[in-house]
Amino acid sequence: MLLRTRSAAPRVLLVWPGTDGPAAGNFGVPQLVGLATYAKDRTGAVVDVVDLGCERALGPISLPKLVGGADGHGYDVIGFSCYASYDWLKVQALAAIARQLCPDALICAGGYHASARPAEVLGDATIFDAVVIGEGEKPLATLIASVAGGAPMRGVILGPDPIEDLDAELPETDWSYLDRYRGIARRFASQAEIYLSRGCPFDCAFCMERAKREVSWRAFSVERAMRELKRLDDFLDLTSWTVYVADALFGMRSKWRKELLARMAEDPVRAKKLWLLIRVDMVDDEDLRLFGAANCGLGFGLESGDPAMLAIARKAGRLDTYLERMKEVATRARELDVPWGANVICGHPGETEATMRTSAKYLSDLFLDPRGTTGFLSVDPFRLYPGSPIDAERGDYEARHGTVFHRPTWWNDGDQEFLSEWVDPSRELDYRRRAALQHELLAPVLHGIRDRFVLKGPARDYFGRAIDAQIQQLDPSVRLHDADRFHAWNRYLGRSRFAEARMATDSDLALVARATRLAIMPAVLATAGVDPSAALVAAIAQALVEVPRERFVPVDRVAESTSDVAVPLDDSGLATVSAMHAYARAFAAAGVTTGRHVVDLGSGSGYGAALLAELVGPSGRVWGIELDPRLAERARALLRPHRSVDVRTGDALDGAAWPARREGFDCAIFGFAIASIPAAAAEALGEGGVVVAPVDTGQGQQLTRFELRDGAWRGIPLGEVLYVRARTAVEVEPTRPPVRPGVVEPRRRRSLAIAR
Repeated sequence: MLLRTRSAAPRVLLVWPGTDGPAAGNFGVPQLVGLATYAKDRTGAVVDVVDLGCERALGPISLPKLVGGADGHGYDVIGFSCYASYDWLKVQALAAIARQLCPDALICAGGYHASARPAEVLGDATIFDAVVIGEGEKPLATLIASVAGGAPMRGVILGPDPIEDLDAELPETDWSYLDRYRGIARRFASQAEIYLSRGCPFDCAFCMERAKREVSWRAFSVERAMRELKRLDDFLDLTSWTVYVADALFGMRSKWRKELLARMAEDPVRAKKLWLLIRVDMVDDEDLRLFGAANCGLGFGLESGDPAMLAIARKAGRLDTYLERMKEVATRARELDVPWGANVICGHPGETEATMRTSAKYLSDLFLDPRGTTGFLSVDPFRLYPGSPIDAERGDYEARHGTVFHRPTWWNDGDQEFLSEWVDPSRELDYRRRAALQHELLAPVLHGIRDRFVLKGPARDYFGRAIDAQIQQLDPSVRLHDADRFHAWNRYLGRSRFAEARMATDSDLALVARATRLAIMPAVLATAGVDPSAALVAAIAQALVEVPRERFVPVDRVAESTSDVAVPLDDSGLATVSAMHAYARAFAAAGVTTGRHVVDLGSGSGYGAALLAELVGPSGRVWGIELDPRLAERARALLRPHRSVDVRTGDALDGAAWPARREGFDCAIFGFAIASIPAAAAEALGEGGVVVAPVDTGQGQQLTRFELRDGAWRGIPLGEVLYVRARTAVEVEPTRPPVRPGVVEPRRRRSLAIAR
């Protein structure tokens, strides 16, 4: 515990948690630097700024040391930025630690999420004393003054109290608050960040901007904006940087915009490119020439290529000419070599398959011009943001469009990236179909952009990385991750039957999973140590590709099913779907071909039996024996289409469960380690029968091929392996409840930030 020693000036710590949201990958935290500059100027406070994203680059983070300050005396006021709702759980945890370390400090929070849900932030009175709505300068000064006066304000919501005249009320930004990070900033950040204006008066349905309450557009004067840019350049030396002007809406007033761009062209900032966010219906031909001269790239919140969806999303302006204007800007930007980007939202409430197809056709026309493009496309699934008009009017969207918000307070759960996107847009379009269409319709556009990108400017590599980042979102691993989370959360919420039924009809998942298995098959066969040119091995490989392994694992392990690893079937650790290479090795050793009669011992959910059914064909037979009745029942359901397969519930080590010799089976394959071949095997198989099993030698396991000759088993070791051990009936009795998905590392969709 840190006991604060009172001094003449209050000590203030402002903490940026290292966001996983829209500001991830940027350097500068201008929100906190600006607050620190204002607080010192107006209150005389001693202020420190900590960026935990940067701190990670400096080594292990010690919160007691950070909260204790340079002299170990702690702080009077500790403010946390909850810029995005993705940061909420992190901010809560950090603030709770700060409360333990500094029990007397006034702890507050601000940012978009805090502005959208102030009562929720203040709800736990043991953590936060105050919450700020909207712009934080004046409220923070008020809180500091209350501490300096000996009566700290607690249990209060402050704001909105916006800055009206930016030039008059805001001191020039003191970037020295980030001196600690200047030397390592380039190691983790792709662009520097700055603000030149505030507010956006538009009312787009999906946007959080109105959570700040004050939406009027206010900017620094042109002279002041130039000084702010130069101050950042002097501090950081922007020669190798791209600068992101993070204003919600750059240059709403035409006169200001044109004057500033002209000044930037005359007196350029040392940056590879400046990137800013603006509306396409605000840009004229003169603007485009000025943007090019000022070394700027433009981000447009296009949102959709379908006019009906633009209306639902509340894109203001002349919607009848909006999409045509975007095409005109794209053509002129190519002629002037001006880079630009457009963002579209897939699955906005009200979206249907028809609107997605119309939008995709428009985007293809927009970007795939044979003459090339200087633009790139950023594709986002719809995310429900607290404080947005959609959040406030969820009931209306549910009634009008049949939208389903599966987790409307997703920021309180640990799988925020998926849950924020888990929305069925309309009665006609659910989450999984939206995801499938997003890839089907927009993948050709994204790949085509890379082939047609003709930008010649100095930041071509920067925009090229943005294009590649979008293409990366088409990677099967990303799509499987999304499917995995969908099925996992349905299981957690008690809808396992629905998840299993949905998986059976999930054509997108089936296609992606098959493609992934096909891609890794050479590595699988190499690990198995089998000859890929052999006809038998080729047939095994084909079965491993074609059998939908994802259907035989728990619904929350879909992504794992496409990797060459063993996948647990329950929480015991004693039942798994073996790694793919293990099946390849065992089946090749057994010589399983068309017409063979095979018993699969310890068949689990039936995956091995399904592979065997493919190999033996309709003229062969497969028996599966599984001790766990739940797994056996699951296997029977999954293997129902395979008429040649018979799944039995029983102990694989007990001959009573085996098929009789008269049933004609000639091969047995064990899916678990044994000490020796059961006595019943010789009786059941007869002379010439084959057993392939992992044998526990006491010093490890050896996969061994046995053949019964002259009444004796003759074994050939095939190499070391690691299988689960045999189970007993007692070990399959307990009910194993589903496991909550928990916190999942975000995929970090990284593209350039695009205007709304």
